[in-house]
Amino acid sequence: MEHWEKPESAVSVLVPTYNRAHFLPETLDSILSQTYSPAEVIVVDDGSTDDTQAVISRLYPQVKYHRIDNSGVCTARNTAASFATSPYIAFCDSDDLWRPDKLEKQMELHLQYPEIKHSFTNFSIVTEGDWASETKFDGATPTFFSHCEKALDCALKCGASLYDELLMFQPVFPSTTLMSRDFFYRIGGYKDSLGRVLSEDLEFALRCVQHAPIGVITEPVVGIRKHTSNFSGSNFATTCGEIEILNYALLNHSVTLPTKKLMEDQIALRRVGASYGAFSAGRFAACKELLSAVPDRYLTPKLRLKLLISNSPEPVARFLQRLFIRT
Repeated sequence: MEHWEKPESAVSVLVPTYNRAHFLPETLDSILSQTYSPAEVIVVDDGSTDDTQAVISRLYPQVKYHRIDNSGVCTARNTAASFATSPYIAFCDSDDLWRPDKLEKQMELHLQYPEIKHSFTNFSIVTEGDWASETKFDGATPTFFSHCEKALDCALKCGASLYDELLMFQPVFPSTTLMSRDFFYRIGGYKDSLGRVLSEDLEFALRCVQHAPIGVITEPVVGIRKHTSNFSGSNFATTCGEIEILNYALLNHSVTLPTKKLMEDQIALRRVGASYGAFSAGRFAACKELLSAVPDRYLTPKLRLKLLISNSPEPVARFLQRLFIRT
């Protein structure tokens, strides 16, 4: 529609946090300055040991603050959802940023297409205040949006599951998502047991995108901040987290046999990728564990040699590793 009058706010914004007092003000400012104002902003403090509570009490009296014992980010998100009173909920991690029109663009899509119960947006990486010109969608696989059609100027409506696509390319981050509260509970919320696993949000995203139609905002209205204290700062650790999450999904998600095969392939590829970092860092036990679980068809001669070296006694392994890297 050419003209869209913003109705009364229907969104609760949920912010889990843990020791992010120095990032939280900029995040909350970006939420509170939305052109589509949220009905409420709920911060759940997952047992922070910094001055998070004091910062919110001093600067943001309008924000609803709840503190819980340290339980992991999944429990913090679920707890925040339990306090929400609006028909829609949007998540924002406490070190990420929103462009002023983030909620407006998503809610326009949801309100004009009420059959869409879940949406996500494009995003850019933010480093020391600078938003990258590249966006996440720039790296999308060629088929990722093949089942999507234009809905609004900067929005798509995907009429089929994105589960298989998400196994190969993951653009659905918590800070980009908005969904109906009913949808959140219908799919079971976040899994508390995965709250301390890196990439825990991948499991939730996979369950979300099984349900079409799915809304997509193509503009980068979210900034994912990268900094030294990011939990996801280590590529090796993040990939190992993805392996654990995909193994969990393989055992617990209802998927077709071709999708299971694709999941097994993606787990193997991630194991191979993580093995490079483990070998280069001299973490031979980790390299051995990763490659020992990889099917033979993925093991190139170089990977077999790395596995052989990793199985050697420590002094021998370190000598052969240095020789391998030099050659």
